[in-house]
Amino acid sequence: MIILFQLIPTFLSFQYKGIINQDLNHIKNELINGSLPQGRLAIKDVENLFEELENTTNLVHSQQIGESYLNKTIYSYTLCSNFTKDKPMMLITSLHHSREVASLQMNIYLFLYILWEVKHQKNPYYINMITHNCIMIVPFVNIDGYNEIEYEFNKHYFQPLTRKNLNRTIICNQLDELAGIDLNRNYGYHFGHDNIGSSNDPCDETYRGSAAFSEKETQAIKYVVENYNIKMAMNLHCFGNLWVLPYSYDNEDLDKDGVPYLIYEDFKQNGQFQGNYKIGHAIELVQYTANGEAADWMLSQGIIAISPELGEQTYSNFFQNFYPDQEQTLKLLNTEFPPLIHFINYLPFQPLIIKLYQYNLDDNEKFNKVLSPKQYIVEILCINHGVSNGSNQYFVVSNNVQLIEAYYIDIKYDQIFNRDQIDTSKLNILQINNNTFSTNKFKPRSQIIYFLIYQESNLGGEVKFYFDLYGENHQNTFILKNHQEEQKQLKDIQYHKLYNLLYIGVLIILIITISILFQFFTKKISNKKQQHIIELIEQKPEQIELNVYI
Repeated sequence: MIILFQLIPTFLSFQYKGIINQDLNHIKNELINGSLPQGRLAIKDVENLFEELENTTNLVHSQQIGESYLNKTIYSYTLCSNFTKDKPMMLITSLHHSREVASLQMNIYLFLYILWEVKHQKNPYYINMITHNCIMIVPFVNIDGYNEIEYEFNKHYFQPLTRKNLNRTIICNQLDELAGIDLNRNYGYHFGHDNIGSSNDPCDETYRGSAAFSEKETQAIKYVVENYNIKMAMNLHCFGNLWVLPYSYDNEDLDKDGVPYLIYEDFKQNGQFQGNYKIGHAIELVQYTANGEAADWMLSQGIIAISPELGEQTYSNFFQNFYPDQEQTLKLLNTEFPPLIHFINYLPFQPLIIKLYQYNLDDNEKFNKVLSPKQYIVEILCINHGVSNGSNQYFVVSNNVQLIEAYYIDIKYDQIFNRDQIDTSKLNILQINNNTFSTNKFKPRSQIIYFLIYQESNLGGEVKFYFDLYGENHQNTFILKNHQEEQKQLKDIQYHKLYNLLYIGVLIILIITISILFQFFTKKISNKKQQHIIELIEQKPEQIELNVYI
C-alpha cells in the first residue's frame, strides 16, 4: 500500500562535515534534516558521513560485509581504536524492515554519541570502551528496500510500506511491496518453527523464505557473527516502545544462572525506560511469536541480543507511525536513547566493589595466618557488570597501610558466598608490587579478593581502596577496626559471658538448696503426723471420744 503525503521536501541539506565537533543537539538536528523529504536520511547521506569520519579520525573503520539481492554493497562501520576482529564488540543493526526508517537515525546517533564522548568530551569511560571493545553498526540491512523507499520519496513524494527485501521472484497480485522475504524471519534458530511465528505464504508480510539464510542480506549478518568477536547485539525496529527479549519463537525460559538471564533481568530493573514501555518476550508483549528471528539466532550463538521496537504508537494512522515527522523523530532520539546506551554499557569490563569486610582475629584459621596487632585481613567483593574480561587492572591502598599479599577466588554472579567454605589451598597468590597487585584473571561475572594488609600504627582508622581501570579511578573508603579495641571488646564479651555463667551457677545452687530444705522440712512434718496417728491407735477404746450423732 502506498500513501501520498502533502509535505514538500526539506530544503536543508545534511551537513555531515565537522558534525562530531558540534554539541549533541546539533548532531540530532542534522540527523532529522537529511536530504530526503521530511528530513529523512538518504543512503548517500550516510555514506558521505562515514567517509568523512573515516578520513578525519582513526577511530572509524568501514567494512564490506556482503551484498543485497540486487547486488548493492552492505557496509558495516566500526568505532574503536586499533581495530581487530578479535576485540569484543557490540553489533547494532537497523532496517531489517525497510519502512522502519527512524531505526536508521537512532543507529547512527548511538554511534555518533559515543564518538562525540571520546573526541569532544574526552570521557574516560568511553575512551576505555573503544580502546578495549568495538561498536559495529550495520545501518542498511535491507538496503534494497530502503533504496525503493528513497526512490518513491524523491520521485513521487510517496510513503511506501516496503517491509521485505526485493527478492520478488514470486509475484504477488495485490502489490509488489508484498512480495519478497521478511529478513527477520530468515535466521537459523527455529526457522519455520510453525506457520504462526512466520509464514510459508510468499505474499504474507512474514514470509520466511525457502530456507534459513536463503537471503544474501541475512548471510551478511551471519558473516559478521562468524568472523568478528560479537558479544552483544541490538536489532533496532519500529514502533511500539516494546523491548523484546529472546526467545521470540516460543515462550522458552532462559537458564536463570546464565549471564544472559542476569543481564536481561538487570536491564529490566535499571534500563531507564520512558513512556508507556513494555519489556519481555514477544508473546508477553504482543501476544504473538516470531520464529527465525535475528535476536533468537544471535543468542543461540552466545550473543546477548535484544530487538527493541522504538517509538510510541503516536498516530492513529498506522502508516504515520513508520514515518514520524521531524518533531516526533527528535522526541524518539531523546526518549529511547537512555535504555539503548544503558544496554551498550554492559559491553566493557565493569568492575564494581560492592562490599568490604574485615575479618576478626578469631577468623585467622581460615587463612592459616597468625595476625599481629598491626595486621588485618580485608575481603573485597568485586562484581563485573560487563560481558568482557578485564586485563591490567590493579588495586591500590592508601599510604598508611602496606599490602602484603592478596588472594582471589571466583564465584558466580550474585552468589551468596559462605566464608566457611573457603579452601585456602586453592587460593591463588597474586603478585604484589608497591602496594598494588595486577592480574588479567578477572572473569565474568565476579570474584572475591582477600587482602592481608599491614598498618604502621595499630589504631585502626580510615583506609582508602582504589580500583584503577585504564586511568578511571574507583574509590572505596573503609574504616579498619582497631585490633586493640577489638581485643578489649573480646575481653569484655568474655567477662560478661563468665559473669553470666557465675550468675546462672549461683542461681542453680540456690534453687537446689531451697529444694533440699523444702524436702527436709516436708519430711519432718510428715513424720510427726505419722507418730500422732500411731499413738491414737494404741489407746484403749473407752478412752476415745466418739462423736457420733444419730
